[in-house]
Amino acid sequence: MSALTAIMDAITRFTLLGALALNAALARAQTQTWTLLLPATSPTARHDHGMVYDAARLRIVLFGGLTPSWYVDDTWEWDGINWLLRSPTVSPPLRTHHAMAYDVVRQRVALFGGGGPSGFLGDTWEWDGFNWQQRASQNSPSARFHHRMAYDVARQRVLLFGGFNGAGSFGDTWEWDGANWVERFPANSPPPRNEHAMAYDAAHQRVIVFGGVAGLTFLGDTWEWDGTNWVPRFSSNWPSPRASAAMDYDATQQRIVLFGGRGVSGMLGDTWEWDDFNWQQRFPTTSPAARAYHRVAYYPPGQRIVLFGGDGTPTSGQETWVNGTPTTPPYTTPALASAFGTGCGSPALGLLPDANGRPVLGQVASATIANAPTPLAAITLGFNNQFFGPFALPVTLTGIGMPGCDLLHSADLLGLGVSALSATTLSFSLPLPNAPSLLGSHVYLQAYAIAPGANPLQVIISNGIDWLLGDY
Repeated sequence: MSALTAIMDAITRFTLLGALALNAALARAQTQTWTLLLPATSPTARHDHGMVYDAARLRIVLFGGLTPSWYVDDTWEWDGINWLLRSPTVSPPLRTHHAMAYDVVRQRVALFGGGGPSGFLGDTWEWDGFNWQQRASQNSPSARFHHRMAYDVARQRVLLFGGFNGAGSFGDTWEWDGANWVERFPANSPPPRNEHAMAYDAAHQRVIVFGGVAGLTFLGDTWEWDGTNWVPRFSSNWPSPRASAAMDYDATQQRIVLFGGRGVSGMLGDTWEWDDFNWQQRFPTTSPAARAYHRVAYYPPGQRIVLFGGDGTPTSGQETWVNGTPTTPPYTTPALASAFGTGCGSPALGLLPDANGRPVLGQVASATIANAPTPLAAITLGFNNQFFGPFALPVTLTGIGMPGCDLLHSADLLGLGVSALSATTLSFSLPLPNAPSLLGSHVYLQAYAIAPGANPLQVIISNGIDWLLGDY
């Protein structure tokens, strides 16, 4: 079966919602369990470190934290088998209780704040895979720790909420765009808190906050950021109120997974999942011991949630656990999504790869359209970026009334639908067939949108995305 035939068959057999429902049902039918790993190398025991997945380099990045003896400022990466100590020439100062998030568009890990030997910190740093660089900002959140950050893919911003500065908890909302921090002033907001859990739900394009602590009060509420406002969410079932739990989005299950924390009865060791409608407790056959101040991050190449460290038992601080449906190695081809070319329009129509929607066979691949002048947009898909019939690519579209616009692929499929996330941002998703014959195949995408007055045809077109279909 050719790549074109297989993917066209997938398009005709599945709607997006049907594919999401099917994938979620299959994931729920499989046993999700926690497994303790024994890597050959590992960070020293610690808690309250930072940890996030770096999609550009296919690594989980861990920085800093508090060991039994002192603060640390080391950088580690998880490659699916071992923890690897990195040796950057520049690093943030010693700290713990900081927050980190991965900027999908800029392909940087962002870090803000925390606490160190000198007190509360309010500095911003970025990791590019080789070095840390301190970033200056005209505006900035005040110094704090026990805040949380997550990258909002739909709105292309790092979101920060809450924290603590010794005098009390914060309830402010900030966004980092890669150049500056901007405070947001939503009409509705969660009460001030720190030590909450926070993660981006890629299936529903929302940032989720759960729990935390305010003073001596443990919180058990769920909130959702829609890009403009915080919305309280309610469930027929709830995790108990807690602080310093850890959670991240599992793209395989399309669920947010939460583990542990501390509550009125002490350390907790329970596992919960949020599906955007309800919290549901899971009862895995094996599980980490109760703990708090640990961190988790989803590792797409292994389709697992990875947990490291925490404060609970004498061994908690150096343990590496994974949660998820076991996959069958060896993997052969990493699924990659990369942008190429340029779009047209003012501002230019953009098409951005989604870190949580890489083109893994058997999963849903996705991309985000940015700067759309109207919600009337669609996707073209092709299997060649060198030639379109007898024409060498790129092909200028000036002759059909689109000056400055280029066709970047062979346009084998036209008019694939998108869904609106905001007035200028839309999302495209495609369930990929689980066909080994497609491994290593390239699929090329462009977006186009109706743009009144932009040119004689009143249509603009985006840059391209190159999907390399892989099995991890």
